[in-house]
Amino acid sequence: MTTENPKLETVLTYNDDVLAKIAGNTVRDVDGVLSLEGNLIDSVTDRFSDETDPTTGVKVDLDNDDKQVKLTMDAVLEYGKSIPAVFDKVTTKLCSAIDSMTDLKPTEIKIHVKDLMTREEYMKSNRKNDKSDSKKKDKD
Repeated sequence: MTTENPKLETVLTYNDDVLAKIAGNTVRDVDGVLSLEGNLIDSVTDRFSDETDPTTGVKVDLDNDDKQVKLTMDAVLEYGKSIPAVFDKVTTKLCSAIDSMTDLKPTEIKIHVKDLMTREEYMKSNRKNDKSDSKKKDKD
């Protein structure tokens, strides 16, 4: 139980990475989203690995003063799925997650679809990337 103190000033703010983490973890669980891609390195994040960085591919524009957030993501979606339906699921889940975990209001959610792949193509692409990463590590 808290007592009100008129002299007490309280401030709650968030780091961009906190919102990027919420967004990344939420989006990667949506059926039809294969991965989020980073803008700088352009490497595909494997959504089935425990070692992924959930902030990859998520850009956050946070206004702590007005308690608003804008999110932009680059995604690889599953071929054959309805892109608008996947987008609707993503926005619904993101708004719900942000609402339940923060006091922020999402004012804009953008998803740029960078590629469409079948699940098999995606898994094959990740195996190739894993093998080339292993070869690079072996040379070092």
